[in-house]
Amino acid sequence: MLAREFNYYPEENREIQKKTREKVAKKNKENYSILKLFALSIPCIFLGISLLILSRYAKITSIRQELTQLEKQKVELEKEKMNLVAELERIKSSVKIEEDAITKLGMNYPTEDQIVYITVNVDENTIEPKEELTFVGKLSRILSMVLNFF
Repeated sequence: MLAREFNYYPEENREIQKKTREKVAKKNKENYSILKLFALSIPCIFLGISLLILSRYAKITSIRQELTQLEKQKVELEKEKMNLVAELERIKSSVKIEEDAITKLGMNYPTEDQIVYITVNVDENTIEPKEELTFVGKLSRILSMVLNFF
């Protein structure tokens, strides 16, 4: 019956058809705008993820370069340490000390007439006997040894 009424009123029928067409066009336009927005957002998301990954690789590369520089510096410092230890051993050697004493300080070994021998008489009464430590003495001795470590 509704269809027959539309046939009897052609002007109203045209207006209703025009409104339905507008609604359908508006709906299609909204669907296309959502589709366009979705189509544009996907590449933007991929671009953002790609840039994030690229920045992480750049950070990894800079850390690797810093690590390489630190390793080179470590090798140089180890060489310098070895040189300093060798120099210290050379300076500490008794041969070097003897040469420096003779050349720089003018020292010589003593001759026989410069050596003086002293005899010491030890009286057995002056030597103190060993004390026997009591439990408290042993404990205080152990405690003092432990405290000396700190």
